[in-house]
Amino acid sequence: MKRITNIHNKAIVAGSVLSAACLMLASSSSLALSATTTVKTSPWCSNLSNEAGTLTSKLSTLQGQVTQAWSQQDQKLVAAEQQVDQEVATDRQQADTQRAADFTKLEAKATTAAETAAVQTYEAAVNNAVTARRSAYDVAAQTYRNGVKTAITGRRTTVSTQLSTFQDSVSSAISSAETSCSATPNNGPAIRLTFQANLKSARLTFQGERSGDSSVSSEVMQLAVTRKAAFAAADQTFQSSVQSAAQTLSQAFGKSGA
Repeated sequence: MKRITNIHNKAIVAGSVLSAACLMLASSSSLALSATTTVKTSPWCSNLSNEAGTLTSKLSTLQGQVTQAWSQQDQKLVAAEQQVDQEVATDRQQADTQRAADFTKLEAKATTAAETAAVQTYEAAVNNAVTARRSAYDVAAQTYRNGVKTAITGRRTTVSTQLSTFQDSVSSAISSAETSCSATPNNGPAIRLTFQANLKSARLTFQGERSGDSSVSSEVMQLAVTRKAAFAAADQTFQSSVQSAAQTLSQAFGKSGA
């Protein structure tokens, strides 16, 4: 009877051990299933790389358009300057031809050595006045052009900085969204809202900076005013010099005038 009891007790113990083993196996199996469970990735996170690629492509296109616009602007500016230079050269050549013809007529009026000397003095004074005025015009024109180019360069530097900042902000928004999707791929809707808010902030900042820019037109207008004043001063000096030379020539020819 005692042996039967011992056997029964051993059976109970064995059963308990088996039950415990089963529980442990069940628990281990449950843990294994939990460890291998894959968190579902939201559709938005799955599509983030495509959206990032689209944004990057748009920014690249924008940068290309800006660069192309600046290149075309430079070409137009050079063409305009060349046209002005050609017109000025043509006008000066015609003026030189006309002045030479006038001098020839004037020299024919000189009948004495004194009158001839006076004509020569007059011609030299007029030529000097012409040269001085042209030089003043050239300096004023070049100063204007340099000022315009400086204003354009300054504006472009500002725009480039603003565009670069905007691109960096967009890249930061993309990186942040990628990090969040990697950490919590099932939280796409919330990550999307944050992503959109970051993009909106970047866009509004960029637009605000652009709207606050001062236009180069005001600088160009002021440069034009300064150039016009320089031209007027050169004209006044020229007229004064020519009138003085003409008065001296008139006196040399006597009351009859030149």
